Amino acid sequence: MLALGYLPLGLIAVLLTASRGGFLAALVALAGCGFLLVRGHAKVVVAGALALPAIAAVLWFGVSREVFERLATIPEQLQGGDLNQRMNIWSAGWDAFVQSPLIGSGAGSFVAAAGLNPADTAHNTALSILVSGGLCGFLLAVCIVIAVVMGAMQTRGNLRLALVIVLVVWGITSLVATVEESRTTWLLLGLIAAAGRLGREDGDGLASCFPGAVPWAGFNSAQTGLQSVGG
Repeated sequence: MLALGYLPLGLIAVLLTASRGGFLAALVALAGCGFLLVRGHAKVVVAGALALPAIAAVLWFGVSREVFERLATIPEQLQGGDLNQRMNIWSAGWDAFVQSPLIGSGAGSFVAAAGLNPADTAHNTALSILVSGGLCGFLLAVCIVIAVVMGAMQTRGNLRLALVIVLVVWGITSLVATVEESRTTWLLLGLIAAAGRLGREDGDGLASCFPGAVPWAGFNSAQTGLQSVGG
């Protein structure tokens, strides 16, 4: 109940922030959750579909009209807007990167290097790393992300799908936010790296821990038997 309740409550929490980037990331996360549920818990999906009218009513009466009006500007911002002045921030950040492209201007120095208001942020993880750490820091960050993606692919079944969905959501968020400063980012990357290590050492045991996962050991045994018979 807690896990299922998190889906509508999490969406409501994101809506209350009126964050357009957060809303888009939440939609991707919800779609991924729905796909995982369809694979192993079809009855839960049917129950959730029946509950949609009630959830919609809660959203309509529980969230202010200003939030929906702000979210309604997403298509306009994507087509011809400046993404809430992000274009100006990114332009200033790029100019700061050009000044020191190799080693950057120092950790946490994006705002000062770009000459922005102290309350601003880079609103883009890659650009923030380029400005603060230069190409050296960016290369290290890319290597970390590649290693984590490879770790996710070392897992199997529903766990692999879930980790890939989480990485997609994280990637979308990184386009409009500076997620390298978040502890959640490093917790997430660490968990995926640990899952990848477990997947390499005991993939069958790890996959069996998640409902709906393919029984890889039995599947592989059956496949080997069929190949022997065929031979």
